[in-house]
Amino acid sequence: MFSLLFSKEILGTMYKELSLAKESVQIITAYCKINVLEELSAWISNAVASKRLLVRFRLNDIVSGSTDFSILEYCLSHDWEIFIRFDLHAKTYIVDNSRALVGSANATASGLGLKDNANYEIATFVNLSEEDIIKVNRLFSDSVRVTPSVLSLLKKQYENVDKNNTNEKSLLWNKSILNLFQSEVSTLFSYELPDMKNIPSVDSFIPFLDISANIGIKKLKEAFCWSNCYRWLISILKKNDGSMFFGHLTAELHEALVEDPKPYRKDVKTLLANLLSWVQDLQMEEIVIDVPNHSQRVRLASCIARGD
Repeated sequence: MFSLLFSKEILGTMYKELSLAKESVQIITAYCKINVLEELSAWISNAVASKRLLVRFRLNDIVSGSTDFSILEYCLSHDWEIFIRFDLHAKTYIVDNSRALVGSANATASGLGLKDNANYEIATFVNLSEEDIIKVNRLFSDSVRVTPSVLSLLKKQYENVDKNNTNEKSLLWNKSILNLFQSEVSTLFSYELPDMKNIPSVDSFIPFLDISANIGIKKLKEAFCWSNCYRWLISILKKNDGSMFFGHLTAELHEALVEDPKPYRKDVKTLLANLLSWVQDLQMEEIVIDVPNHSQRVRLASCIARGD
């Protein structure tokens, strides 16, 4: 049985675990502030060779003050590997690939109780399996590692943002940055796919995107664009000359799912049908779906434009 940790207990336990680290520390958190990372780093022995941090770092996160460039600069100059992933929501702190604090606390003063009137958070420490570590490594490999050149690219766009006109479009990174995320998604868990055929009402929560449906259709479309299931669909279409029929896609999705035992083929068909329904409802421009000869066909729009 795992023991729950509440607020101040989280920070005290984290200090203890970090001080015991011998080989590696990994922090996965949507938001991270430099003063908190400095505080946590002070508890880590200089003998720990591997330290890496994954943060969300959306453009609107910076504009709103939820995060800032100082965290990237600190990592680059203090032997932390730093990664970004725009769909990140998780908060996990991993020591020596064997133990992890999993909960709701971001690496901020509010999240970890380092200031008055901090958030009330709940977490627990768990032992990790080899499969867990594979998932963690996959998460990092599907993210963008920040280098000085990437940092310069991010800063350049941020400097050109009109901070007084922060409409939805202006708070999205441009294609030169979004195109950095070209990692291939080859495996999926069933919970990463929509369990409903249609977009739910605004008062609903969408589990596979980990967001509320009331965020508006443009932001919902952006979240779907960065979901693992949509990126898998783009990847598998590219591998198959940009065009596949439903039956072939079902077989590929069945192969991609890593649960043991795998879902029945009929359940995989339902998951795929849900995914394609979301593609159509959100009018994703990259994909065209039609039904020639009574069989659903899914194609990349770019291949159609080239006449492939």
